[in-house]
Amino acid sequence: MIIGVGGPYIEYTLNDAESLRRNLTDPNLVGYPKDNVLVLKEKEATRKGILNAFDELREKTNEDSTILLYYSGHGGRDVEKHQFYLFPHDEEKLMAEELKEKINALPSNKLVLFLDCCHAEGLVQSGLTGLSGMAQKLNDEQGIWIVASSQDNQESFGAGDNSFFTQALLEVLTGQHKKPDPFTDTEISIMDVVDHIFETVPKNASQFLDQKTMKPCIQKPYFKTQMSEMLILSHFPKNMEDHQATIARLEPEVDSLDEEGFISLVNSLHAVGRTDEAIRMLKNHKRTKKDPDLLETLGNLYTAIYEKSNKEKDGQKALKVFKKAHQFAIDTEDEEQVFTNAVKVAYMYAKLGKNEREMLHYATIAKDAAESYTIGEKVSKYLTLAEANIFLKNLYDAACFYGILKEKAKIKEKIKYYERASYIYKYLYTPKDEDDAFLKFLKNTLLN
Repeated sequence: MIIGVGGPYIEYTLNDAESLRRNLTDPNLVGYPKDNVLVLKEKEATRKGILNAFDELREKTNEDSTILLYYSGHGGRDVEKHQFYLFPHDEEKLMAEELKEKINALPSNKLVLFLDCCHAEGLVQSGLTGLSGMAQKLNDEQGIWIVASSQDNQESFGAGDNSFFTQALLEVLTGQHKKPDPFTDTEISIMDVVDHIFETVPKNASQFLDQKTMKPCIQKPYFKTQMSEMLILSHFPKNMEDHQATIARLEPEVDSLDEEGFISLVNSLHAVGRTDEAIRMLKNHKRTKKDPDLLETLGNLYTAIYEKSNKEKDGQKALKVFKKAHQFAIDTEDEEQVFTNAVKVAYMYAKLGKNEREMLHYATIAKDAAESYTIGEKVSKYLTLAEANIFLKNLYDAACFYGILKEKAKIKEKIKYYERASYIYKYLYTPKDEDDAFLKFLKNTLLN
């Protein structure tokens, strides 16, 4: 459901809605059937019209549906009452609590909500927190993702054809967000969207003057999720074709490729779903046997397979490769690869539930090597220190390093860090429930 309110000073919200509709129904991108996209603009986007549209959406969907809700228009707040609301085309307030009630009534277990309005975070914090009806239906493979354009005390801005928030959303859905670098991914996830929005919206807004204060506009988005699945929003068949062309060009010359060409070939194989072939190529190539970077890539592929199959033999393969990569990193004095592979060895021991002594041994090696690493402030160093300190039960130190990662890492990466950290902690401490203090800290630090 797409809502573009329109009206004085925010005429671009109509173009926001129409541009998003085109993207969502483009068969070369998201590819939703046109009949599945409900659009409300101007006189249709009244309070009554929006509430009725939610009822229509409820009738058209079921538990297996994925629902995307998008609102571009006015948002308001009552400071004294600490209440937040949408301000539809007829200027009759739609309170956050009413919006929550309508969302809870939807049968779907997967919902994405984009709020592009002033004080957008306030709507989430005051009315949408604790989506009880929906939360009761969620499981580990399903969830809700909320992306809001501004903090509760901020306005949302736009210039030209679109708001800054929606412009960033459209850039990702069309694969324009990686420029000037080439965009080669075959799909776009919700976390790709969140990363780009957080990176570009504050920067683009600051280039314009707030007409009320005559100072640069300040706008910082907000994100909240109940889980960590990488929900796919858009597909790029042309990129799939490009990867196939890369494979056709490079595969016959695999033995004579330089390292850059070889990695390009491996990545293209993995991108088109030929992961088993990418693994086989890495295993058989002469470079891999003595290159810790390539060995780590091989270990990562084995880990991805293991986390889908849950077969011990796949986990053992990943463990073996990471141990070999760690040893080669020592032999070649590759300091960063020493600690990154050591902590991955510890993690695989935890995943496999085997040899706690070796797990702690490698965690100690990872911690010591990362602490002595002085070449730049790399995310890999802080991630290693965070995870190693959980293994070694130094939770205060681990929390400090996750605090650093909160500021340094992209959101998509922080989702992965949360999954690993929560697994390590649960394995070592067996907490009774999700109300455990450290688990709540991880969620608040890495998922909000």
